[in-house]
This record gives sequence, C-alpha cells and structure tokens, in this order.
Amino acid sequence: MVSTMVYQLTQGATMEEIKAAGLQSYYTEHGCSLFPNDANGVPFNTVAIASTGDPVADLAEDCAAEQKARAIYENLMNQTQDPDLLAPLSFLRQREIVHYQRFKELYEEYVEKYYQPDLK
Repeated sequence: MVSTMVYQLTQGATMEEIKAAGLQSYYTEHGCSLFPNDANGVPFNTVAIASTGDPVADLAEDCAAEQKARAIYENLMNQTQDPDLLAPLSFLRQREIVHYQRFKELYEEYVEKYYQPDLK
C-alpha cells in the first residue's frame, strides 16, 4: 500500500520535482513504477524473514516485526497532514497493532503450555 501511495504521488511529477525530492537515482533505475525498497533504497529481499522452527522464537520475531512496522507507519504519518495519506497509513498502523496483540497472545500461550527450558 505504501508503494502504491508513492506511485500515486509521483505520477505526473516533473524531472525538477523528482530531483528536488531526492528521487533521481530511483527514477533512473525504475521510472515512476513500483519497486519495493526501504527508505535507504535497499531492495526488499527475504533475508529479513526469519524462521527457526521454534514456535516461541518465531512468534517473538513476529511480535518484533509488527512493532517495527507500526513505528514506521507512525514515522510516515508524522511527515504529512494529507488526509488521503493519513487514512490508509492509520489503517495500516492499526493493523500492525492488532497483529502484534494476536501474536503476543499466542506467544504467551505457547510459553505457558509448551516452553519448559532445561535450566540445569
């Protein structure tokens, strides 16, 4: 959804506006098309997706990912007053909060029922 917002915001932008926004290198590589990357220009890859096969460790990782996403949406919201951007960003932020809550509930259940570390 964020990529779509960026796409919509850059449609019809002049080369001067693209340069002023610091998007010249992105434009050179991708034009105004969608290409998911982080704020530093690092393309999305699956290296950031971790899985150990241990439900407790994996759920803790999921909780952290949801909190990081929430923080990013909040940072984006702090950069605009445009209601057409704030509405979907607010939805995405709230979705991350709900995901975090569900993952945390499941994490706590797994810890209580199944996770008995050997403390010897």
